[in-house]
Amino acid sequence: MRLGAAARVEAHGPWLRVRSPAGLTYDGSISARDGLLEQFFRAYDNAFVLPNEKEGFAGFAECLALNEGCAYRRLCDYYGPFREFVVVARNGEEMVGGLNFIVFPVADPDTRRPSLSLNLNYIFVQPTYRRRGVLKTMVGDLASLALALFGHTNAPEVPHPGPASEPSPAVYIFIEQNDPYRLSVQDYALDTQATGLDQLARIALWARQGAKIVDFAYVQPALAVEQAPDHNLVFAVLGARTPTLSPALLRHHLQRFFAISVLKGGEPEANAEAGRQLALLAELAATGARINLLELKDATRLPEPGAQTGEPLTLRRVLTCV
Repeated sequence: MRLGAAARVEAHGPWLRVRSPAGLTYDGSISARDGLLEQFFRAYDNAFVLPNEKEGFAGFAECLALNEGCAYRRLCDYYGPFREFVVVARNGEEMVGGLNFIVFPVADPDTRRPSLSLNLNYIFVQPTYRRRGVLKTMVGDLASLALALFGHTNAPEVPHPGPASEPSPAVYIFIEQNDPYRLSVQDYALDTQATGLDQLARIALWARQGAKIVDFAYVQPALAVEQAPDHNLVFAVLGARTPTLSPALLRHHLQRFFAISVLKGGEPEANAEAGRQLALLAELAATGARINLLELKDATRLPEPGAQTGEPLTLRRVLTCV
């Protein structure tokens, strides 16, 4: 995703504030102790309802604690610089939505240029602001927002644009999405009721924002001991400039996302689900393979979930056939 004009970061009490040319204001924090996480979590808790996809307040606090002190230095020495943010989006002073993402630099294997890799863990819009273009605005602001916030907290490591004749740094934005064909009937109905948006309609909405499905068998490792791995997701990316993705880039991204946001500082190679995916990506990279990016061009051609076919449907399988 290309960056817009450089956003200006200012202090707003204990938080960082970024004003968007599109009209929204974003308050961001890398700490669980300044009160922003409480604001974020109250709204987030109503927006997400499926048990295996949902992070608890303690989980968010544990992730944010990795942004500082000995924990940050240990992870930074191993994985390089990173920051995880909670962000509250506002219209004036009224909260309209929220975001949680982790961001870190990456040397793009395709261009050999410094880039940013971002995992958008959660994004939501308050019910009274839905269907008013807020999500589109937030997604459109995200690349510049991430660069501004990350640059303010990690200035020496931020990729900066070169001369005016050179392209701006790429920002790869990865997101998890529910696979409408793998959700149980109960989870499908529960999530659709909570968000007011059908699962297939949500896939189409993100496709209109430029998201492409990564043709890789993605599984989210369990977020906590009492939870299970989530096999009902697909991985998607915004900002990719080619129809395929480097396995090395995806491995670089998932290793850090798994280690910090999912496993709270644990070792992803020691986790069964994470380790399997990282090993497969290493094999693909070693053979020079590429990972296809699947594009949804016509949502009306998608079969309805629950349709009887010869074999179980998945979104990845459907998109390779339509």
